[in-house]
Amino acid sequence: MSLFFSKILIRIYQTRKKYISHRNFILLASFIVGLVTALAAVFLKWFISVLEHQATRINTWLDSNWLTALLPMLGLLGSYLLLTRFFRYRLSRGVTPVIRSIFQNNSRMHKRHTFGHMLTSGITVAFGGSAGLEAPIVATGAAIGSNTATDLRLSKRETMLLLACGTASGIAAIFNAPIAGIIFTLEVLLIDFTIPFFIPLLISTATASVVSQLLYPDRFYFQVTEDWAFSALPFYLLLGIFCGMIAIYTVRTTEKFDKIFTRWGMGSKSLVVGGAVMCLMIFLFPPLYGEGYLTIVHLLKGNEKMLLAHAIYESVSQSAWMILLVAFIVMLLKPIATALTIGAGGNGGVFASSLMIGGLAGFVFSKLVNITGWFHLQVPGFIIAGMAGMLAGVIHAPLTSIFLIAEITGGYILFIPLMMVSAISYFMVRSTDAYSIYHKSLAKAGLLPDQSHSSDTI
Repeated sequence: MSLFFSKILIRIYQTRKKYISHRNFILLASFIVGLVTALAAVFLKWFISVLEHQATRINTWLDSNWLTALLPMLGLLGSYLLLTRFFRYRLSRGVTPVIRSIFQNNSRMHKRHTFGHMLTSGITVAFGGSAGLEAPIVATGAAIGSNTATDLRLSKRETMLLLACGTASGIAAIFNAPIAGIIFTLEVLLIDFTIPFFIPLLISTATASVVSQLLYPDRFYFQVTEDWAFSALPFYLLLGIFCGMIAIYTVRTTEKFDKIFTRWGMGSKSLVVGGAVMCLMIFLFPPLYGEGYLTIVHLLKGNEKMLLAHAIYESVSQSAWMILLVAFIVMLLKPIATALTIGAGGNGGVFASSLMIGGLAGFVFSKLVNITGWFHLQVPGFIIAGMAGMLAGVIHAPLTSIFLIAEITGGYILFIPLMMVSAISYFMVRSTDAYSIYHKSLAKAGLLPDQSHSSDTI
C-alpha cells in the first residue's frame, strides 16, 4: 500500500506544475496528509474500542477478569516479535524519535514508520496493554507527512511542515481537537512558528477532525454543562499542587523503569518479567487494563463502583472509602503499568496514561473533600481539571492540555480552572525538570537548538 501511495504522489508531482501553483500544491499536500493520517488514526481507535468492549463482555461472562488479565501478554509477545524479528530493532518508539528526525535528519523518517507503529501499538493496546495510542499515532502521522514530502521532492522546510501536519492531524483525529493538535505540534516538536505554517496546519487538522466526526463518533468526549463555583477556587489551586506532585512521581517512575529496561535490553527477560508483573497488576486492579478512557468515562458519569468491577475484592466492600482507596492505588500504579508495557516490548505512550492518572487524581481529591464534609465539590469538574493538570506536568505542554480538555468537553466553561491547575502543575514539574520526558535525551545529546526551549513528552 505504501508503494502504491508513493506512485500516486510521484505522478501528482510530475503533472502538478501544469495545473497548480507551488503554494496551492503545499495546501493540497497538507490536505492529503491530514486525510491519510486521520484514516489511520480512526481505524486504529475503532479497532481498539471494539476489542475493549469484547474484554468487558468476557469479564461479565466469567464474573472475573483472570482471562483478560492474561491477554496483555499475548499483545506484548506479538509486538515484541514484530519489533525484533520483522523490524529488527529499527522501529524507534515514542515521540522523541520524531523530534530527533527534525533536528538531526532534516525531518526525514523511514517508510517503516508509516505502518509499523500501527501494527505494534494496535496489537499491544488491543490486548489490554496499559498504554496509550497517541504517541504511536503521532509517529505514524509524522512519518506519513515526511514521506509524502520526500516522494513529492519538497524542500527541507516543506518536509518539516508536512511532518508537523501529520503530527497535528493525529491528535486532531483522536480527540476531534484541531486546535489542540496544532498547539501540541508547536509546543512539543519545538518547530519555529511562522504564519505560512499556520494555513497548512489548519487544513490538515480540520480535515482530520471532519474524518473523525464522520467515521468515529465514539471518541472520548464529555459535555460539560455546569459552570464552576467561585467558592471552589482554593480547591482548584490545591488540586494543581496535588497534580504537580503526582506528575513528578509519574515522570520519576517512568524514567526509573526506562533505565531498568534499557539496561536489560529488549529480550526475553524484559518480556517475561515485565509482562508477568503487568498482568498481575491488571488482575488485581482491572482499571489498569488498556488505555483507561473507559474508567474516566464511568467516573464522569458517576458510575464510581466500576472501579471495583470484576476485582477479587469487589464483594468485600463497595463503600465510598473502598472506592477511594482503589482509585488512589490505581493512580499510583498506572505509570508503572505503562512503563512495564513499553519496556516489555509493547508500543504505546504516556499521553493517555497521563490523562487517566489526572482524572483519578481529580476524582480522589474531590471525593475526599466531599466525604469528609469540608466542602461540596463538583466531581466531574475536578476530574476534568486533573486531566489537564497531569498532562501539562508530564509532557510540559500546558497550552496543549488546556485547549485539548476544553475541546473534548464541548466548550470553555471550565477554562479558568483548567488554566490554574495546568499552570501550577507545569511550573512544579518545570522546577524539578528543565526538559520533558520527550526532550530530556535530546538535550543530553545537545540536539535542541538552545536552552530557551527547555520549558517544553505520547
